Parts: sequence; structure tokens; C-alpha cells
Amino acid sequence: MSLFPLLSIEPEVTGSRTVLRVEGEVDLATAPQLDAAIDAAVTSGVREVCVDLCGTTFMDSSGLHVLVAATRRAAEVGCELTLVYPPGPVARVIELSGVGELIPRTS
Repeated sequence: MSLFPLLSIEPEVTGSRTVLRVEGEVDLATAPQLDAAIDAAVTSGVREVCVDLCGTTFMDSSGLHVLVAATRRAAEVGCELTLVYPPGPVARVIELSGVGELIPRTS
């Protein structure tokens, strides 16, 4: 185990909403960790899972794929997946890829 993990995900449950605070890099190596965290939240019975990417410094197509697939899984169980992200490189990837049009952005 590395002393400097590339990705940290902290869940915070408030009523029927779970916020996943994602910090670090989401890429081929860490995307499965994000996928597992979202899946656990979505299947926990909450109505909304908000993926907070404010602490995310990098995201590639692996992370985008996780978000799109998770949106579909969430819809299947009656849960809504939303995103929070500030302007910057991660926002640019989300918006240029069209993922921002598929997944609602919230605050």
C-alpha cells in the first residue's frame, strides 16, 4: 500500500443522499476504486448519490466511463447520480466529452 494514494473517496450520508468526496486522480488504475464506491452508495438505498469532484486533479476516459455506467445503474434502482465540479481541467473533460449533458450538475 502506498503512503501517497492516487485517489481518496470519502462518503458522507445525509438522509437519502450520499456525497462521495473524490480527491486525487481518476484514471485506468484508480477508476475501479471510484466504480466500487459509487456502486456501494447506489445500492445502499439512498435516492441520490452526488459525486463531488472538487478535489479531483485529473480524470481520463476511464473515469468518464465509470460515471456514465454508474448513471445507468443508479437509474435502474431509482437513484439519481449527480456531479459537483469546479471550473478547471476535470470540468473541461466532462464538458467536452458530453458527459456533463448526461449527468446533472448540482451544488
